[in-house]
Amino acid sequence: MITLSNSNLSAKIALMGAELKSLKEHATGLEYIWQSDPAHWKGASPILFPIVGGLKNGTCRINGAECKIPGHGFVRGKEWMLVSENGTSAVFETASDVETRAMFPFDFVLRVHYTLVENSLAIRYEVVNKSTGRMYFSIGSHPAFNIPFAGGSIENYYFHFSEEEKMERYFFKDGMHLNETEPAFDNARQVYLKRTLFDRGPLIFKQPRSKMFSILNSKNSKRINVKTDGVPFVALWATPNAPFACIEPWYGIPDNCDTDGEFSTKEGIMSLETGCTFNTTYSIEIL
Repeated sequence: MITLSNSNLSAKIALMGAELKSLKEHATGLEYIWQSDPAHWKGASPILFPIVGGLKNGTCRINGAECKIPGHGFVRGKEWMLVSENGTSAVFETASDVETRAMFPFDFVLRVHYTLVENSLAIRYEVVNKSTGRMYFSIGSHPAFNIPFAGGSIENYYFHFSEEEKMERYFFKDGMHLNETEPAFDNARQVYLKRTLFDRGPLIFKQPRSKMFSILNSKNSKRINVKTDGVPFVALWATPNAPFACIEPWYGIPDNCDTDGEFSTKEGIMSLETGCTFNTTYSIEIL
């Protein structure tokens, strides 16, 4: 476990999965990251690569070959290498190997940069295509936040989108998103937390206008902001009745139930030419 700290926050990142395990505020002692209680969910903030969600029947076709990639990818189950660390920032790296090529026939390097800046933790992903030829992939974030984090009950909390939205939610079942939608917003910007909100699975949204997604409460001014570069997909999720909630910025989406299984044309798939790098950053801000 690597610990970072500045005057406002401390963060702990595990080498397994380069997963953020703690984000604590010094002034209040509040812990904002879900502490992986397996009674509800054993994750905390896994990195999703090279897929987000699941594949239809657990398989896809890449360059004509059938490939099996586990749900949300495989890097969350790998031990990463610590590249550098200076007290307030750290860089972790994982790369393709014999095991990953059996599932995902590309050569890649994936780095994640964690940096504490004032009252925020910035997380930057760096995906490098080391293959000969174009590489296809998705990448996503899955941070889970303790609810309640500032008093009251779950029903005092709500998600807030930075822009007015007209999206409907997509439903998710057996690792795939369905061709079934319904309204999810209680108004143009808010989704209120309630114990039944996730009874039918995560709320998956396509092409949000918002670049910032927040969790606020009606008791006081404490809030969590998840700031992005602008992402094509975002999901809200928790297990039913769990004392946490996830805001998941995604560059990719679970397979559609009608997919033909071709990875290169999968909805939301990203691509990189040989030697090229994809960078994206999101941050968690505590106010």
